[in-house]
Amino acid sequence: MDIAALPILLTGFTSQASLIVAVGAQNAFVIRQGIARSHVPAIVGICIAADAVLVTLGTRGMGVVVESHPSALSALTWIGAAVLMLYAILAFKRVFVRVRALRRAAIAERRHGGSDISAADAAGADTVVADTVVAGTAATSTAATNMEQSPLRTDILTCLGVTFLNPNVYLDAIVLMGGLAATYGATLKWSFAAGAILCSILWFTLLGALSATMSRLFNSAQAWIALDTVIGVAMVLISIHLALS
Repeated sequence: MDIAALPILLTGFTSQASLIVAVGAQNAFVIRQGIARSHVPAIVGICIAADAVLVTLGTRGMGVVVESHPSALSALTWIGAAVLMLYAILAFKRVFVRVRALRRAAIAERRHGGSDISAADAAGADTVVADTVVAGTAATSTAATNMEQSPLRTDILTCLGVTFLNPNVYLDAIVLMGGLAATYGATLKWSFAAGAILCSILWFTLLGALSATMSRLFNSAQAWIALDTVIGVAMVLISIHLALS
């Protein structure tokens, strides 16, 4: 690479970092998948590929096309807001199921005289509510992690939804990053794009890896209740922001 292009590459890297290193639907989803150890490489790969495609389109001048279709962006905004609200509802549903399971386990423990309750009895109490998406509490870290894993297809569709149904993705990656890249001319603009893509590769790889290392901390129902509550609230706020923007 030409040494003159290095500062431009770094500019692309830092510009992309300022956009993606923030709490959002996509990052929240990656964090939860990492903690659950649920298809992390596939999810990280999709996020990186999506950013690479969008930044490339912006660098090729597609920002003008995006800006010329405000009605499409408006429709996408409402769809994205609805999808994020649905994701919030699912998070709160998981919280409700776990809280109900804890209550039933506590009732079962009192009925069996507190310390006399066996591990089998506790497992039986959790099984009572196993008719929902996420049910019961886990006795070990591995069991808790496995309980939060979902089918690959579901994870992929959710990842694509939180990525491409957010209009800010197009405005940031295509319009803003594409506009900044255009200021460097026909040749050097690709150095800017390369820096942005490199940032996405590093960010999502680290996010997935660091989240996965935290999975051992989430070996109790209370930890997952806290995480899903935070995610649910964040998704509601982001959804409302999209709807009002």
